[in-house]
Amino acid sequence: MGILYLSVELVVDLLTCLVGGVLMFKAKDNRPRFYWGCIALLIGIVFVWENVGWLLIVTEEPEYRFTDMLNIEKMLKWYPLASIVALFPLASLYPSYLSPFKTLSFLQPMILLTTIGVCYIVFNGYMTPLSSMEDVLTNMDHADVVLRCFLFVCSLVTPLFCFLYPLCRQSSRRKPNRMMFVFVGFMFLFICIYVLFTLDISYFVFNLFGAASVVFALFFSVQYLFRENPFSVCIRSDNAEETVADQSCLAVPEPLFIRISDYFQSDPCFVRQDYSIKHLSASIQEQEPKISSAIKSAGFSSFREYLNDLRLQYFKQMAMACPEKNIKELIFLCGFSSRATFYRNFPDL
Repeated sequence: MGILYLSVELVVDLLTCLVGGVLMFKAKDNRPRFYWGCIALLIGIVFVWENVGWLLIVTEEPEYRFTDMLNIEKMLKWYPLASIVALFPLASLYPSYLSPFKTLSFLQPMILLTTIGVCYIVFNGYMTPLSSMEDVLTNMDHADVVLRCFLFVCSLVTPLFCFLYPLCRQSSRRKPNRMMFVFVGFMFLFICIYVLFTLDISYFVFNLFGAASVVFALFFSVQYLFRENPFSVCIRSDNAEETVADQSCLAVPEPLFIRISDYFQSDPCFVRQDYSIKHLSASIQEQEPKISSAIKSAGFSSFREYLNDLRLQYFKQMAMACPEKNIKELIFLCGFSSRATFYRNFPDL
């Protein structure tokens, strides 16, 4: 494991921490974006700590060799993060679904097994040395080996279930986009690397796991920087041919959302570039959290995404009503602050 490689990875780790912090700051009422920022920041901090430690080890002992298989500490680091990350497809497709109680319900297996694993390390601590599958099979009568095997299986099965479950449901007001399938493909790749990382003992797999973790966090953090919800798009009522068959199984938006929609139809104040949820709250005399909840019940990830959707629809209307105006004029007329913001949202139209 080269010092140069670790140094480069350390720089990328710090960049991941920075982007994660920016996401948390910019999230506002977009919880998935805030939580992804937290995850990116945590992954960056963990790997900064790990890589600084490995730099010291490699500097002092260049020929260091890995000697453990089914390392419980590795699995306890992977399992919580993988379980939380696996919930993002669900949070993307169903913005109002994951309440704190439902989130805890999905994370219960991870919380229980992680607690058991930590308690075993703290109160017992003995780990049977394992360097091959033959050692694993030979020592299956040892409690720690059984625990490690069970933890390994669960740390694969539960994240797989969590990120595949929402893709099998058909009652969402959103539909997956290309980035969702990139995310799913990345998760499958990541899980394969994790299996190798846990069962194989080599420099290559160790480096691959570290690099994949940081690239994964950084890549999707950048997606969240530029998109409110990078994994799915809202199904609009004007796409009747696509959605009419699914309308009966869709959740009904909260009455407050109908009121908000009617308000914007009567007064297109959303074209103001500085318009925010605070302005809407003052206009309709409702609290901001209630407004945010109502908007999410209609399939939007945040107030900002809903605002951009309204502006895009208004752009279509103005383009038909005022064909003499060029695109640049219409972009600013509809409330977009820049052409870059418009073009980021235009593919969803």
